Amino acid sequence: MARRQLVAGDLVLFGDSRRVDHVGIYVGDQRFVHAPSTGGTVRLDSLSNGYWQRSYLDAKRVFSPELAGNP
Repeated sequence: MARRQLVAGDLVLFGDSRRVDHVGIYVGDQRFVHAPSTGGTVRLDSLSNGYWQRSYLDAKRVFSPELAGNP
């Protein structure tokens, strides 16, 4: 899924061409919440950050926007 199609609640997937190695939850305004490492503090990051731009692979919608509370 293209980044311009993301809605709050979508899972954003990061990694390289061989595998997904990180997942976050999109919250809107080009931001997502995630735990950067095992035992790390959950934080909010931006998809416009160079690292996340380079490693963005795809996104998956688990719930419809209506169920997620998005019009």
